[in-house]
Amino acid sequence: MVKGEKGVVKLQKRYAYTYNEKDHYKNMLTVPDDVIEKLGWKAGQELEPKVEDGKLVFETHGAPKHR
Repeated sequence: MVKGEKGVVKLQKRYAYTYNEKDHYKNMLTVPDDVIEKLGWKAGQELEPKVEDGKLVFETHGAPKHR
């Protein structure tokens, strides 16, 4: 995929909290809506990350959990 092309995702590191005087962060991927729709993913759905052959792969688990 070419940089700037629709469908490119960006990895972001965000501050989450401080515990025992240590900062903790979470990493986030921004995935375009059209990719989410093609995958059939819904907001709140649980995704299990795995590394396979050096690639990040997500498996879905059940229906979305709404808050």
